[in-house]
This record gives sequence, C-alpha cells and structure tokens, in this order.
Amino acid sequence: MAKYGCPVEVTAEVIGGKWKCVILWWLRRDAKSFGELKRLMPGVSQKVLTQQLRELEKHRLILREAYRETPPRVEYALTPHGETLRPLTELMCAWGLANMPDFVSNRFEPDGLRVLLVVAQGEERDYLCQELLKRGVQVTVSASAGEVLDVLDHVQPDALVVDTGVSNHSGDTLIRQVHAARQGARLPAIGILAHAGPAERRQALREGFQVHLTKPVEPAELIAALASLTGHIG
Repeated sequence: MAKYGCPVEVTAEVIGGKWKCVILWWLRRDAKSFGELKRLMPGVSQKVLTQQLRELEKHRLILREAYRETPPRVEYALTPHGETLRPLTELMCAWGLANMPDFVSNRFEPDGLRVLLVVAQGEERDYLCQELLKRGVQVTVSASAGEVLDVLDHVQPDALVVDTGVSNHSGDTLIRQVHAARQGARLPAIGILAHAGPAERRQALREGFQVHLTKPVEPAELIAALASLTGHIG
C-alpha cells in the first residue's frame, strides 16, 4: 500500500494532472459521451483522454457505460464517490474566474464570433445573452425554430445554440435548414436539454448537436463549449 505524507497527496494522486479535474467538471451535472468530452477538450489527444478516463474509472470516480448502438456509443458519468469531488471542481471554476480577469483575452477570443441563440423568451435567455455580450460575442436571438430561416436571411452565424424544448422542428431538420442556408457549410451546434436522460442525450447527438448542456445552463459552461467547438481559443 502506498504511503502518504499528508492527505493532500492522496487527492493529488487521484485527480492530479492537467485533464482529470477538467473531465470531472464537465461531468459534474450529467453524463457525456467520449466524443462530447473530446470536442469540449480540444487540447487533449484521444490517447491521453482515454488514459485519464481509465484512471478516473480505476479510482471509482466515474462510471463507463457502453450502449449497443450503431455507431457504438460510450458514456461517462460521475459515481456517487465522484460526486463528492463536485464542490472541489466548482470551487476551482469559481477561483479561476475570480483570479484570472484576463481569461477572455488569453483563453477566449470572441472577435467576430456570431452565435444564433434559439431560446424562448424569459430570464434565462436574457441572462445568457448578457453574459455572451459581455465577452464580445455577437448574439442573434430567435424565440422559436420557425423564426430561424427568417433570421438567416440577415445573419450568418458561426455557432448554433438551441433549447430543444422550444423547437417546433426536430433538431436534425433545424440543423439541415441552417446548413442549407449557409450553402452547405456546417457549423457547431449545441443542444440545451431540460432532462438529460440517456434517451434525450442519444437523440440530441443523433440530431446533429455536437454536445449537449443541461438546464439551467451556466454561462461558464456555454462559453467554454463555444470556445472549444468554434476554435476561438487563445
């Protein structure tokens, strides 16, 4: 059995390294597929991500579940043991935001980034818009999927964020319409789910959303996802 000089050494051995805490942070609210984690963490190689996930699984912090689908799908979620580290990752996020005022200029480069936000009217939409605008993102809002085509006559977005609960079209239909309006050019698409159960997560990925986020959406999550998916990273 390994010997430790202090309790901090135990924690450092289990979650030490550049990516383990980032993985735990992305999994703190709901499960993510391997593909989603890779998209949300573009700086990590597939080999390293696989290794880090295996080590977290070895320490019983995450659970790996494989689904017999075509194509195959593997999801990772926090175990009850892993949930005990959620306060730590939340504090790390808060500390990073509070102590790195140049986060926007050094990490997230929103210059020229145009986001089409398909979210119903309400406080949540206003809050997300305010947080994106603070960071220099150009935000165009649509209250329903039916308005999107009219909006696309005036805006060429770089990313699409859709509350799947307000869409009066299926997600794949909406995404196809956007791609057609962009003359076939694909764009990152983030799905916001009210209930992120296995079926809902699978449906979102099948409809063409690269990643999903769960309500209520935290600005830090949305901004980090947009930065990773669009390549607007310093």
